[in-house]
Amino acid sequence: MKLDPTKLDREKRIKILEKASEKIGKTELAKKIGVNVSTLYRYLNNNINNIPIDVVEKASDFLSIEELNDILYGLQVADINENTAISVIVKMKNDPAFRAFFLSLMKQFLGEYINDASTSYVVTKEDVEKFINYLKITKSYNTFSKYRNYFVKILADLNYTLTSEKLHDYILKEASISLGRAYQLSKILKLFIKEIIMPKNRSLARELYDSFKIMRVEKNYTPIQLSINILKDIFNAIEHPGAKAYFLLLVETGLRTGEVFNISIDQLDLTNRVIKVGKINKTKRAYITFLHEETVEYLKTHYLPFRENFIKINENRIINSPFLKDLNDWKIKLFPFDDFGIRNAIKEASRKVLGREFRLYDLRSFFASYMLKQGVSPLIVNLLQGRSSPSQFEILEKHYFVLSLEELREIYEKHAPKLLD
Repeated sequence: MKLDPTKLDREKRIKILEKASEKIGKTELAKKIGVNVSTLYRYLNNNINNIPIDVVEKASDFLSIEELNDILYGLQVADINENTAISVIVKMKNDPAFRAFFLSLMKQFLGEYINDASTSYVVTKEDVEKFINYLKITKSYNTFSKYRNYFVKILADLNYTLTSEKLHDYILKEASISLGRAYQLSKILKLFIKEIIMPKNRSLARELYDSFKIMRVEKNYTPIQLSINILKDIFNAIEHPGAKAYFLLLVETGLRTGEVFNISIDQLDLTNRVIKVGKINKTKRAYITFLHEETVEYLKTHYLPFRENFIKINENRIINSPFLKDLNDWKIKLFPFDDFGIRNAIKEASRKVLGREFRLYDLRSFFASYMLKQGVSPLIVNLLQGRSSPSQFEILEKHYFVLSLEELREIYEKHAPKLLD
């Protein structure tokens, strides 16, 4: 459907951006339409009077004809079922005038799909729901969340249409950017084809399945050599406020990515500049870590106001999400965002600065190396990073560890990496 944005009022332009954001995520949409995330938020919050025509045109590319019709004309076509389709076919057969009219519409709007129908598969809403339910049942929660996010990216990138050529080229393109991501995407595509398309169309599914290979990642990975100056440049290049704060804490605490992402507000003590991780399991213990004064000030003035506004804006959407377990658990998260989105924002900044991506887990190695080069005892580094096992920590605590929290804080403030001056 060819859209003429010049005839759209501001309300309809915002609705197009909102619908596109729901489908591919705000971070991805901002990149696709050529604006930064903060500008997109201002469009969505109606804080900018004039939304450029080219922005609306690019966003509309991610919407189907039905979705655009619903926004522009209020036509509800989602309830059309198989019986309605059969009725249309019968009327076409018996009414030559209607047949000519309907076929002209088909050619105008769906000619490309009709020509490619024998070699392409259009992913339906039912397919998406069925596959997500399959993942929810068969995968752990963390794996399910990761696979779901990658699956949404795949559908957005391929515009919900799968062909052998598109799949082959898509995986090769992703592999040229990141072998790790191509590995995940190819695995999920193979699974979707096997579980959803194969029962419906075996011959087409086999053609799609064989059109690409699962990209394997080299096991011997060498962490990238990072410096404090490089990390400062990456930090300054990150556009998403949530990703910026997340990256800041990863660099300056050396904690695991999951530990930082799952921090709750009540674990963050800004008055005493402490994060009380307090995580214990069979192999890991993260006890406590600290924050620099500049970091606390940054969180207070830049990040936390953004976070509060984000929660207010998205609370209704989150309430209706089928993936939400508990609203309060989401509201108290220090980072109430999609993990996939903020990781992408960091990777995009890394590509701008370094010309490539790196594993966020490498920041943990950087913290340890940085502290050790400063002459900090390995015992202290292990303690701050939660690397000591519970039994080792108990021995350290009972027999050797005689530092007070203030003394430990002094070591941190003097030697820990610092991104803000």
